[in-house]
Amino acid sequence: MIASVGDDLHITRAFLSFDSERYPILGTEVDDLVRDEADLTIPPGSPRHPDFCYVVWESGAPDGDDYLLFRAGRLTTKHPAPGLLRRMTELAARLDAWVIGDDGEVYEWDGNRVVHRQRGPEAFASQPRCITRGTSSSGANGHAPIRPDEWAALVAAQPDFATMTRIETTLPSGVRWIPCPPVAGWTGHPSGRPMPFFLDRDVIEVRHADRPTVRRMATLAASLAAKVLDDEDQPA
Repeated sequence: MIASVGDDLHITRAFLSFDSERYPILGTEVDDLVRDEADLTIPPGSPRHPDFCYVVWESGAPDGDDYLLFRAGRLTTKHPAPGLLRRMTELAARLDAWVIGDDGEVYEWDGNRVVHRQRGPEAFASQPRCITRGTSSSGANGHAPIRPDEWAALVAAQPDFATMTRIETTLPSGVRWIPCPPVAGWTGHPSGRPMPFFLDRDVIEVRHADRPTVRRMATLAASLAAKVLDDEDQPA
């Protein structure tokens, strides 16, 4: 299908753009990209932080240059022109990352043009569960949030948890482990793979919670005077 560009497009290693901080492109990788690609620059004097900068694509087009905003582990632009969209697919290939829209649709170069495809329903068949004292419909934990300090203390007391600084994700090249911000990982899963437990503001979220994981979540929830719910606020 020929690309029909929506509002925001992202170069990201996450399945959906809002997860990019969990599966990030690193600031050092953006620096390397700008250093090695002659048509990319970070404007002098523009804001620059380890996880934030503007990257200008010097297209040579008469109507001026385009830019990508690096923030929250992804490179983003709005309504890219066809030339920039093509360039984004090239940059994404170098970073082993995806070009996606806000609904998770994937943009790719097929050798002749940029095309986009919708992922099938099976791609969205995750089993998200959260440890919470409230419900999503009432604003998650509401007035009884799970605080970072109490979560950290609980995790530190669990012999089958460890801090993960690498995380498994699916990239264009296949399933890979990439660097990530520190996250609590359950090391006791029957698969032998650590299972990340994300602190998401005031709840603890697991994106792919099978039955063994839900049982482990339930024991942690009991220690927090909380409960385990699915994404429709039903008990897991």
